Amino acid sequence: MVDPNLIPDEKSSSLIEENVEKSIKKNSLFINMLQSITGPWTKRNLIEWVIIIGSVMFIKGCIFDQYLIPSGSMEPTLHGGNLFTGDRVLVNKTIYGIRIPFTTIRLYTWNKPQRWDIVVFKCVDKKSEHSTLIKRVVGLPGEKIRIRNGKIFVNGELIHFPPSMPPHIYYLNDEDLIYQYKTNPDPRAKKFIEEMRKKYPYRYGCVDEEIYTVIPEGYYFLLGDNSLNSVDSRIYGWVPENHIIGRAFAIWWLPNRWRDFTGFSATLWGKTLLYIVPTLIIFLLVVYIHMNRKRSIT
Repeated sequence: MVDPNLIPDEKSSSLIEENVEKSIKKNSLFINMLQSITGPWTKRNLIEWVIIIGSVMFIKGCIFDQYLIPSGSMEPTLHGGNLFTGDRVLVNKTIYGIRIPFTTIRLYTWNKPQRWDIVVFKCVDKKSEHSTLIKRVVGLPGEKIRIRNGKIFVNGELIHFPPSMPPHIYYLNDEDLIYQYKTNPDPRAKKFIEEMRKKYPYRYGCVDEEIYTVIPEGYYFLLGDNSLNSVDSRIYGWVPENHIIGRAFAIWWLPNRWRDFTGFSATLWGKTLLYIVPTLIIFLLVVYIHMNRKRSIT
């Protein structure tokens, strides 16, 4: 026997049909909205979109990109912050050679990072809060680096800071922290220094042992301008050359913070890269979307 309660009546059947029709209409409306942007979902259209997206990813991965400064480790040169308050820098990824996009594999090298370059790189410390960092190149391969009294000594000689760097930069080492610990009467300051030395011990470039002072070939010593609040090569050591993604050449956001570090934006190549190429890409995308809309209508 069939339970009569399980047999749907005409009213319930019509409700089910209405719900099905509504869901179909919603799906159709959603699909039509997507196709008005992407064009018809055909094999040819898919290939075209793959080419466009691939081109954009290639430019971001190999030519130039922009990065948000996540922390205050480079202040006052670069201000860290969130989406609305942090500096955004433009990075030239071709300056040191060609890399496979979004990897640390460099196919060809035609230039080397120079001292005082501001570079974006993949962090060697796997425990780091940020996988991509920005610091200043201070030590080069093969050099013997030592921080003393806030200054940089290379192979025993004092290296002077260039005029482009912020004044009054003082690079801290462990000796400075010990001195502050002994002379500062504030117990809170002593506790902060104790915790800092335990969590972030200054070794590389800060002690006289050769393993911590001589930079191996193919490696670099990178420091933040805001030395007290910078987790950098003093702590995690030498940075391999292939980890260096490119050189930051300008702040483009916030507008009142605009600054060109290298003069790159004034060169013909820089103007082409910054203005002509993005304008051309946007124009082609607009034309492509417009043509796809026409194609979907017809």
